[in-house]
Amino acid sequence: MKWTTANLKHPNYTAQHEIYVGTHTGSFKHLLPASEKTPHGQRNISDLKDLDKESRVTSLAFGNESRTEILLGRGKNIAELHSIGEGGFSARHVSFSAAPIVGLARFNEKLIAGIGNGELQSLELDPEEETAPVVISTGTQMDHLRQCTQARNIVATGGKERQNNLKVYDLSADGKQIFTSKNLPNDYLQLEVPVWDSDIGFVDGPSVLATCSRHGYVRLYDTRKQRRPVSCFASEEHGMSFATLVAQGNYIYTGTTMGALKAFDIRRMKTHVHTYKGFTGGISDLHLDPTGRFLSSASLDRYVRIHDADSTVLLYQCYVKSKATKILIRQLKEEKPEADAEEEEEEIDNIVPQKPSIKTAPVDDEYEYMFDQMPTVGDSEDESGEQVEATVKVEKAKQKRKGPNQSQKTKKKKV
Repeated sequence: MKWTTANLKHPNYTAQHEIYVGTHTGSFKHLLPASEKTPHGQRNISDLKDLDKESRVTSLAFGNESRTEILLGRGKNIAELHSIGEGGFSARHVSFSAAPIVGLARFNEKLIAGIGNGELQSLELDPEEETAPVVISTGTQMDHLRQCTQARNIVATGGKERQNNLKVYDLSADGKQIFTSKNLPNDYLQLEVPVWDSDIGFVDGPSVLATCSRHGYVRLYDTRKQRRPVSCFASEEHGMSFATLVAQGNYIYTGTTMGALKAFDIRRMKTHVHTYKGFTGGISDLHLDPTGRFLSSASLDRYVRIHDADSTVLLYQCYVKSKATKILIRQLKEEKPEADAEEEEEEIDNIVPQKPSIKTAPVDDEYEYMFDQMPTVGDSEDESGEQVEATVKVEKAKQKRKGPNQSQKTKKKKV
């Protein structure tokens, strides 16, 4: 499919998915690509009136295996727990002692937050008495915290500089550190290789991890073998800076700050095996569905996209009005039984057709909020009216001139 900036949906994309998007302005949105009528419709879950400059969404993750709870972290010290039920969404707010929140995890009725200053804070959700969060220091700076979906007691952290490199913690053992990575040997000038683990991903288990860096490398670690990476890709291109990563099976998917999405095979890390097109801005987050076939991405060009992970075809693209920072993709519930579907069809057939009525467009709260913040510009109706009158007078004068000239030409022809 050719590159385009319009909202689109590939005709072969029939999967029943829904998307949750966090933006730079702080809005939390719900999209339903599975809808036949409004596949690009958007609904704001969070209240726009409560947003400020520090409300940007910095973390988004599922809180349980059934994916019915969403953990949302912001640029301030407040985390949100959104429960997805039949009655709709219900939100709960939890406050930590520092900000920003760069990662969230949930284990044994405790909410664990990774803070940008390098702290790993644990807080009970339903305490009998109010207590301060338990703090574990992982370094001086943290860029991301990731929880292992196969073993939810394992979390990994990473950040900038050597003292904030990849570390793995066991939450079931009171946050004990069970692994810390070791940097590559010094280069030919005996200088230390720069380290910046901007994102982390577990490769189908708690033992194998992948990291990407703003310095242009992708590394693969096996905690059972050694502290140094077992495989590595180092880009020689100028400006190649990896910002986000997601891994599943034998593949690692990475997004760069220049809008390039590439896939690597962990069995041969010398070069990438796939390139996904359609981006005009830096990629801020990636997420895979449980099958590993559909790759969703959030980009700073204000678009969210879904690619086919194997064929690299762009299946879905939607404009979300704000810079998208985080994204989650979730499978909808199973379709209704055939009996219920037949009853709905009978109800539709019994509906009496009515005359079409004029309907007003639904009000978009986000657009209204944006326009309220803009300065008012005065109208220039008088000037436009004068211009219209002047053009009418010119047209009449032209018609008067054309009349006699045409009559003289016809007389000459008769003679």
